[in-house]
Amino acid sequence: MIATDQLRRLNPDLARERAALFATVLDQACGEADLSRHLRVCHFLAQVAEETGGFRSLVESTAYRDPARLDAIFSNVQGVDHARRLIAAGPTAIGNTIYAHKNGNGDIASGDGYRFRGRGFLQITGRANYRRVGAIVGLPLEQEPEQLGEPGPAAHAAAAYWQARGINTPADADDASTVTFLVNGTARLHLAQRVAWLGKAKRIWT
Repeated sequence: MIATDQLRRLNPDLARERAALFATVLDQACGEADLSRHLRVCHFLAQVAEETGGFRSLVESTAYRDPARLDAIFSNVQGVDHARRLIAAGPTAIGNTIYAHKNGNGDIASGDGYRFRGRGFLQITGRANYRRVGAIVGLPLEQEPEQLGEPGPAAHAAAAYWQARGINTPADADDASTVTFLVNGTARLHLAQRVAWLGKAKRIWT
């Protein structure tokens, strides 16, 4: 379902070697997640493209520079002044703060926020999600979270997450908003960009 040249059409800046590696593992994920229809593939790749910054990274960067944006996105940030202090403290402090007490993480001091920040093709986040998806795919993701930043495990985890959340149902209905909710949460961050990726994917996978 997914070939190297197709991924490079989706993002022409993607190097051929990286596109070939990602095409291989994502094609395997299609079988695991029952992405047997072009529309499902298009929705899956639109989400993957946005979550990875156009396939540029499988690990979330918490190196924010704009305090207003950091404060606006994350409920654990208590105002712009707090955001400025976090930015000055660095990415680890940011990660530990923004994800504290979320998705099975401990408090700021536990280090869970940064340790279990978004990884993989769908940027799975939080200790509980690492544990849940790891159990499904048979990988110790809670004990070794870095595995989720590798292409093979990332693809398996993305397929498991997609299946576990029942995302094929809204994909079949061509409901990008619900697909985004199930991937990204209530904020539906960058919905317009995801819809743009979807439109581009539909011109490739027809």
